[in-house]
Amino acid sequence: MLQASPLAMVLRTSWLYSPYGNNFVKTMLRLGQAKKQLRVIDDQFGAPTSAIDLADAILKLLVQTPGNSGARSGIFHLTAQGQTSWYGFAKEIFDNGSRRGHPVPRLIAITTEEYPTSVRRPRNSRLDCGKMERAFGIKLPPWKDSLPTVLEQLDREQLHTN
Repeated sequence: MLQASPLAMVLRTSWLYSPYGNNFVKTMLRLGQAKKQLRVIDDQFGAPTSAIDLADAILKLLVQTPGNSGARSGIFHLTAQGQTSWYGFAKEIFDNGSRRGHPVPRLIAITTEEYPTSVRRPRNSRLDCGKMERAFGIKLPPWKDSLPTVLEQLDREQLHTN
């Protein structure tokens, strides 16, 4: 991409979730409705990133870089602050969900090897976002601060569809 367009900016993120589409938050809530216990991987780490926060940051980038002069081109990482495992993320989803009346299954922490899948995932999906902050002064909020906003929006939309 950068070879074809050296003035381009590539944003890398991880563990993206939102009230829309398929993602870990919606999957956990759906499975929490259907199952009394869930086995969740506890040895893969990343930064759950709200698509709402990411979109807001991209808008700020667009304002700061009209016609990008190339001085700020390249690859940038942009994720929420903080880190957790999939298990830690699930626990936070259900802790927040329980305050909203969602069922809370028993969570069982497992290793990557104990989860049957043909898909190989990295143990460490954490990204250093320092370059983004230095170049643009943009830093996403902590992932734990953004999760309730997405859960609230999911609850509001659920009320409108019922």
